Order: sequence, then structure tokens, then C-alpha cells
Amino acid sequence: MLPKGCMQKGWSVVSAMSDFKIEDIIGVIFDFNGTMFYDSDKHIKAWTMYIEELVGEELSDEAVEKYVKTMPGRQLIEHYLGYEISDDMYEQLSEEKENIYRRLCMEDKDNLKLAPGLEKFLDYLTQFNIPRTIATTATMSNVMFYFETFDLYRWFDTDKLVFHDKRLRDKPFPDQYLVACKMINKEPGKCMVFEDSKAGIESATAAGIKYIIAVNGDNPKLDATGYDSVKVTIRDYNELGEDFELPS
Repeated sequence: MLPKGCMQKGWSVVSAMSDFKIEDIIGVIFDFNGTMFYDSDKHIKAWTMYIEELVGEELSDEAVEKYVKTMPGRQLIEHYLGYEISDDMYEQLSEEKENIYRRLCMEDKDNLKLAPGLEKFLDYLTQFNIPRTIATTATMSNVMFYFETFDLYRWFDTDKLVFHDKRLRDKPFPDQYLVACKMINKEPGKCMVFEDSKAGIESATAAGIKYIIAVNGDNPKLDATGYDSVKVTIRDYNELGEDFELPS
């Protein structure tokens, strides 16, 4: 159960949601990319650069919009190669793209930071010892990059993370959130999830998560209506409560 302090003005947006009881929540799970770190532009640029390198030609703006921005990585690679690839080959090619992505992140120092208001919110959860973890489709190499870059060790246990694993089906399947709940030893129905994509929302919902907060700061076009599990949409974590203050 979350402490009574969570019902102060810092949780005004959350506690005001209809049919929502903040005291029911005993665990919090975060997606990462687009939810904790606004990096969609870096992934799009990295995939564009990598595909151009792979096929030896420049992609048109139309191709970027039609394929790069809509296709999952494996499907995108196979589309441009013109044939299916093995799991091992995909892992290799995908990591080559991630190397480009990480370089782009490091080059953009001004935007190499967690989503607005998130650090204070994580401090809040930590102060009250609220179980929390991350469930992301990011690769292990990227996850470790995030931990080192943002010092996520302050808030998260690396032994309880869920990341891209060939043994788990990626979102929108429920696998990642089911495992995440087990990692923090909490029932799905008692956990709150922060997500930025329909695939992620569907994954959490399928896992039995009843309380989802959609984050659209990196994805303004996100339409989270129609999901009973989505209780509210926020642009960033400052919207969890104006002038959010940690209880003394």
C-alpha cells in the first residue's frame, strides 16, 4: 500500500482519477524509451542512418515516414534486405544500429536527461520504499548505457530489470509486465504502469495491470482513449502534481 503522503497534492492528478484508489497501488513499473527518456528522434535518426548504410542509398522523407517510423526493427531490416534473417543475425544488426543511437545520444548533451519531473518522482518512490522496476524492450547494452548515463542505480536494482530477451515476447504481448510484477513480487492488479505507446499499454493491460498512466511528452500523437486501464495522460512527471513536494 502506498503511504498516506502519496495522497498529498503531489498526487493530485492521480488521486482525482475516477474509480482510482491510490492506496491500492503497491508497486510501480516504468517503460523506458519515450517514458523515462524522450529519445524517439534519436531512434528514428539512427535507424535511418543504419538502413542507408546497409543498402547504400539515401532514404527519402517519404520512406522514413512510411517505413522507419512505423515498422519494428526486424521488420524494417528485412524489408530493405528483401529476405528474412535469423535471430542471431538480427541481434547483430540491431546492435550495430544501437551503437549509432548511443553515439547520437551522447552528441546531444542538452537533451541527454530524464523526462521532466521524473527524478523528483523517483526520489519520492524511493523515500517511501515503494517497489519499482523497469520493463523495456531496449537491449541490455542500451540499458547499461542508461544506468551509467543517468545513474539509475540511485532508484533501481539491476537484478530486477526486464529488458529485451529472446526468451520473452516483446510488447504488445504481456510477457515483460508479467515478469516485471514477479521481479518486485507484486500482483499485476496492484501495480501502476507508466507507458508511452499503444503496444506498451496493450502489453500491460494484457498482463492484468489496472492502473496505467500514459506519457505523451515524446509522443504527442499518442491516443490512449479506449483503454479502461489508462486512467490519465500526462506530458511529463511534473503533471503528477503542480509544485510537487516530497513530504518531510
